[in-house]
Amino acid sequence: MRTAIMLCACLLSACSVRADISAPERVRAFYASYLPTLASSDRQYPQTEMRDYVSADTITRIEQIDSIPEQDLIESDYFAYAQDYDESWVQALDIGQAKPFMGGEVLPTWIGIQDGKKLELEVFVRREDGAWKIYRVRDVTNNFEHPIFSAGAIARAKAAAESGL
Repeated sequence: MRTAIMLCACLLSACSVRADISAPERVRAFYASYLPTLASSDRQYPQTEMRDYVSADTITRIEQIDSIPEQDLIESDYFAYAQDYDESWVQALDIGQAKPFMGGEVLPTWIGIQDGKKLELEVFVRREDGAWKIYRVRDVTNNFEHPIFSAGAIARAKAAAESGL
């Protein structure tokens, strides 16, 4: 009887398992769909897709910063570190091997830029709602990171906007 119960439990648990999409596959899927949108004239990435690929906290922080008038915390696109993007550069997308980082993973990611060059990014992902989601992106090529996680920088930008500076 115990054997039958164990067998049933194993069979039921096997039925409920879904294929897990790896962090590199998720990052590639995001950038493959995001970069062409960045190159389009309306530049509007669907919010439902954004929520599917990007951490809720990161989306909230970007929206909070975007609501500050005349802010200069994010002067280029957060995910591509670019102001303009050409669709022909999308084919240069390359995702490196994931490395463990603070309970998540960090992935070297290269995107095409002008003159056939590549921009290297570090894309940080962690599990959220059962899927790998991007929560941080850093420009390795230019050793730069948008300060979306700096409460002090956000407070200074708000104060400057309120004082008219």
